[in-house]
Amino acid sequence: MDFYVSWSHSDALYCEYFTDCPILISAVPDNKNSLRKFKKLPSRLMVDSGAVYYVRKRIPYTVEEIFERQLLTAMPVLHQCPVTFVHVDEPLLNKVTLVEKYGAIERTLINAYEYMNLVRAQNIGKDSNVSILGVIQGYDFPSIQYSIFELKRLGYHKFGIGSLLGRSMSEQIQFISWAAEIVGAKNLHVFGVTGVPQIQAMSRMGISSFDSSRPTKMAIYHQVFYSKPLRTYVIEGSRIDKRYQKISAPLYCNCPVCQENPMDLMNLTHRKYTKVRSIHNYYHFLKTVQPFLRKEDDVNAISNVLRS
Repeated sequence: MDFYVSWSHSDALYCEYFTDCPILISAVPDNKNSLRKFKKLPSRLMVDSGAVYYVRKRIPYTVEEIFERQLLTAMPVLHQCPVTFVHVDEPLLNKVTLVEKYGAIERTLINAYEYMNLVRAQNIGKDSNVSILGVIQGYDFPSIQYSIFELKRLGYHKFGIGSLLGRSMSEQIQFISWAAEIVGAKNLHVFGVTGVPQIQAMSRMGISSFDSSRPTKMAIYHQVFYSKPLRTYVIEGSRIDKRYQKISAPLYCNCPVCQENPMDLMNLTHRKYTKVRSIHNYYHFLKTVQPFLRKEDDVNAISNVLRS
């Protein structure tokens, strides 16, 4: 199972600190040329449509516009690492009635048809380094089953399941299990599910991959992770009102940033320190989920000497 860290134009350059670092980037305007910042390429790249962003911001879009933006976003690495393009879905975000939910599923499938035609017209689906992923939207087993059947009929072989964030842990695992049974766990990516019990369950199922923005989000809100077991602290002096225990000095840590200056974690004055905390949080989140990724037990960080 692969872990993709969700990344945006203003986030820390994770790939420059870790040897095996898949990233997920959304095709939103600010991310258009952002991959050019990387001196070291991600080991794998997933380019999401950014549909949640467009729905939340109420920004109108067309499937073709987003597809072209995805191509432009991925261009710097397109033939240098495996790239997955995610079709333009219609999230179930804020959909309350059955009519609204079914409408979102239908829009997702209409978009999937148009998206696959664009893929075929551009001939990118034949590139062995490129995968096309269809997004499953559904609110129960029959709707998930219907969504998958239609995506398969349109020519999709890889799938991702979305709109799980508002659901309980048991519901998330149930929905993932339903999708995995139909498409095969090795063909399924899970969007935005980051609880350790869910990740452990996904590993047992044999899920292909999942993504998370948790290391960055926690850093923004002045929170730091430590592993074994995974725990979260709020930095002393922060105005963020969270239930987590406060911390005024860093604990012992072998992450790349703490090897240089661990007190940088505690600094709340500048965005560059948010990036420092993001790297630290990624390190400890990765150490926590590493046993479920079926890889080596240690997190392979790039030494400070090599990075410099």
